[in-house]
This record gives sequence, C-alpha cells and structure tokens, in this order.
Amino acid sequence: MNRLIVAALGGALLLSACATTVDVTDVPASAEPALESGEPIEGGVIVDANTPETTIALTGSASDLLPELAIEMSRLSELVVQGKGDDEAFETIVQIWDRIRPEIAADRPELVNGIGATVDMSRIAVERRRPADADKAFKLLSDLLDQFTGEG
Repeated sequence: MNRLIVAALGGALLLSACATTVDVTDVPASAEPALESGEPIEGGVIVDANTPETTIALTGSASDLLPELAIEMSRLSELVVQGKGDDEAFETIVQIWDRIRPEIAADRPELVNGIGATVDMSRIAVERRRPADADKAFKLLSDLLDQFTGEG
C-alpha cells in the first residue's frame, strides 16, 4: 500500500514538472482573446515559458538510477527515428552513467565494461542516426540490469 502512495506522489511530482501546452489548431472565435495573451506559440501550441524543464534528479544509488537509465535508453531508438530529442536523451544517459559508474565499479566491477558499452552504443546510434544500435544498447542494458538485480 505504501508503495502505491509513493508511486502516486512521484507521478504527481513528475506531472507538475512537465511543460504546460494547449493545442490551438481549432480555436473557437470566442477564444481569440486568449491567443492575444502574449504567450509564445510554437507549431500551433501555446507554451508556458515559466514552466521549468523536466529533469531527472541525479541522486540516489545505482539501484535507483539504473531503471532511469533503462527508460532513457528504451526511448532512444524512436527519438533517433524521429530525428529530435535524441541528443537530450543521450545527454541524460551520459549524466546518469557518470553518476553511477563509481558505485558500479566499487560494488559490481564485472558490469562496468558492459554498461559502458551500452552508453557507447547509444552515442553511435545518435551520431550516426542508427536506431538499431539504440535498440541493441537497450537490450544489452536490460540483460545487465537483470544481472545487477540478481534476476538474470
């Protein structure tokens, strides 16, 4: 029960950190004054410039951050295909890896080279526009995560 409460609170915090946007492609005539409010418009969407960027708190142990690394890596292939957001996702991958590498090296040194290789594969996927490399990196990371947690 407590996990459910923590998960709900975490989800609420994540949602509160996301940018607020409103689709304005089908604006009724009565809503025209809202468009004149001075909010920046990007591609038919009003963007709240005061909303902070969504970030991952880089605190916690490797056990806490490895799942975040896997989530970012799981998204990378599609972002490479779309051609947008992949640089940011890769930067997050690097930041997480830089944060947890010392702990992995101290506690599970046999996993350092493998996880490092997945980060390198992610870099190649982004630089060379190769979504298959991102998929391979995620698959390998998933196997290494199973080893880390003792499930593999």
